[in-house]
Amino acid sequence: MINESRVAMKTSNTEKPRVVATIPVGANPVGVAVDVHDHVFVANSGASTVSVINSVTNTVSATLNVGFHPESVATDPQFGVYVANGGNGTVSAFDRFHALVATVVVGGPPGPPAPDTLRVAVDHLMSRAYVANRRLDRVSIIGISSDPPALSVDFTEVEGPLGVAVDPVSHRVFVTQPDHDKVSVIDATAHGAIGSIPVGQHPTGIAIDPQKRRVYVANSGFKTVSVIDLTTGGVVNIDVGASPTGVAVDSHGDVYVTHPDGLVRVIDSGSASVTARIPVGSQPQGLAFEPHSNRVYVANGGDGTVSAIDLAGGQ
Repeated sequence: MINESRVAMKTSNTEKPRVVATIPVGANPVGVAVDVHDHVFVANSGASTVSVINSVTNTVSATLNVGFHPESVATDPQFGVYVANGGNGTVSAFDRFHALVATVVVGGPPGPPAPDTLRVAVDHLMSRAYVANRRLDRVSIIGISSDPPALSVDFTEVEGPLGVAVDPVSHRVFVTQPDHDKVSVIDATAHGAIGSIPVGQHPTGIAIDPQKRRVYVANSGFKTVSVIDLTTGGVVNIDVGASPTGVAVDSHGDVYVTHPDGLVRVIDSGSASVTARIPVGSQPQGLAFEPHSNRVYVANGGDGTVSAIDLAGGQ
């Protein structure tokens, strides 16, 4: 059932989502994550750095040196920040004060690095970081509560994994497989894949709404986002426009999708349809919702900036 007050709020002329800040970061920003301390972390794949943005001031407060070609970043409220470096098959682990505490080697075959090879997600209650390694056909586990964080001997074989997200309710791990048009489901307690779910063409970005029990998958090879119902197992596809890449969910369950045409499209969770198109920077890729500021931060890989979208329209 759609909440009528929320619909009225969204259609108000003064409260439409819009970009309220454009923040210069490093070269080719691709991955975004937030923590509980008003920080936004942006993986700059062309600069081998992570920019730390203060979401109160929308300015860069620090720049962290990481491994070669960082592609993804994830945070844990207790144990810190984890950056997946696709160029050299490592994960840079920082404590919650942004000090580097470990460089964990997850590996990769010899040869020049390829884009879209390594992504990371964190399960706080299980004290684990999951690393999808497309070049090695596996999802590795890092124990983040150890000092220093260390690679586990356990891993799960998955063909060509890329996007990775953790359901904090079931602690299952969902992994996109772009070359196979499906999402694999990993049981964290059994250390193995328990099944796969067909989705659209070339799935990349993935996000979970734990409250509504849904998984959203951006099918970059077509023009859809697949919605997996975690209660029934059903899958529906929403037409969002060509080549969706990244996906994020806000606190109401609405969904934000990046496209290479420089737009973020918004899916209303009640109607399951696109209700807004927000211009951002060039070639937007990763994005994340920051709840304290009620903003979505978008990494614009084509122009080295981050767009801050205020969901209430800003001041």
